Formats: sequence, C-alpha cells, structure tokens
Amino acid sequence: MKRFREMDWYRRTLVILLLIMMVGFSIVYITTLHRWGFEYIDTILVKSEANGSVTYSGKVHGKETVFTVTGNTVNLTVDGRDEGTYTYAEDSSVILESMKNEEDVKGEVIYKDGKVFFTATREDHYILHTDEGHVILLMGHDSGSAEGNDPAHPTAQTIIMLIEGPTLTHHGAGQFWLIGLFFSVVVIVSIIFAQEVFDLGMMLKVRDYSSSEPTELEKMTWYAGWTMAVIAVAYFYVIGLTLPN
Repeated sequence: MKRFREMDWYRRTLVILLLIMMVGFSIVYITTLHRWGFEYIDTILVKSEANGSVTYSGKVHGKETVFTVTGNTVNLTVDGRDEGTYTYAEDSSVILESMKNEEDVKGEVIYKDGKVFFTATREDHYILHTDEGHVILLMGHDSGSAEGNDPAHPTAQTIIMLIEGPTLTHHGAGQFWLIGLFFSVVVIVSIIFAQEVFDLGMMLKVRDYSSSEPTELEKMTWYAGWTMAVIAVAYFYVIGLTLPN
C-alpha cells in the first residue's frame, strides 16, 4: 500500500483502471458465457420451458422479442405486440415436380395467421424452394444462426429452426477473458515494481547494476508502454465478448 501511495498519479490511475477492468469484465464475461440460447439477429434469446411450451426471449435492436413454440406453432411478440402466429405442416402437394418420385422427400408449408407464408421441399437435412422457377438451397438442418434484420419479421429459416429445436449457443470467448486477466496482472506488476524490473534488466547487461538509474527517455518509454498495454488489454476483453461460441 505504501508503494502504491508513493507512485505518481498517472501510474496509480493505470493500476486502478486495470483493476476496475479485471472486476468489471469478469462480471460481464461470467454473465455472457452462462447466457445460453438461440442466436437471432446477433442476439442470444434465452430459452425457458413452461406449461408444455418453449420460450426464447431477449432484446433485439432494443426491442423485447419473444418466440413461444408450442408443438408446430410459433407465436412472436415484439415489445408486447403480437407480430403473428406461424404454423408448420407437411403437405405433399408442394413437393417440386422434379422430386416427387424420389425417396425421403417431403413437402413443407408454413402458415402465418392462417395464410401461406412459405412452401418448401425437404430432402434429407436440406430445404429447397422455388424462386421464379429456380431451385435454391435455403438452409441446412437446425444449426447456425437465424437470418434477417427486423425482429418483427422472421424468415422461414428462423421458424423452421425454432420448430425443430435450434442448437443453443452463447456469445463470448472465455480464452480472451483469461488472456486479459493474465496481461492485466503482468502490467500491474510492471507498473508497481518498475524499478525492480529495470534493475533486473540491467543485471543482465552490466556488473554494477545497483548504481544504474533510468534516464528520462527510458521513463517516458515506460509510460508509453504501460499506456499501450492497458489499451491492448481493454481490446482483448472487448473483442472476446463479440466472438461467437
């Protein structure tokens, strides 16, 4: 504590900032890494189950978004407003003509509020649909993240993923958190024990290292290095939170 008080204000500020980041980002990382759910428009919708239904909820673009899945039906609310009920059904009449005689093929229809929203042909784990006469590969099974930009207008891919049970994931890469903590400690030690670090370096260069003193230029280099290190540590913390699982 005495050593800390004897340091100048800038070194004390850097140490305090690093300690705040260690505590603050640890809380954020622990919360984020435990937030498992369905990735929808770069947001994790947390899964919960009750009364035979599965709910995925969270804020998308600042709007409270909730998908409630009951059997083959998906109800969507955004900011408390009902944005539609989607119902999935199999229908052989929508199978592409060129695939009607093939095995393991089925037709799929999604209705929105009773009206046809999407039709497709499913072959194994792949969904095909026609767009102006062209056959297009839409998606593969239930993995990955959902497409779209407007939380109130999910794509057919999103509805099918919800019906089938999406692969759950979370944001954040824990290794970046650990790297940030490690380098935070290293930088704090180098700031608090700057003279000892300097003496150790001189010990490897000259015999009478105890009489050596850092020049003003060397001290300026220390401060520049510490500042860049703090910025780099903050960068590691932040970038780790943006990475997918």
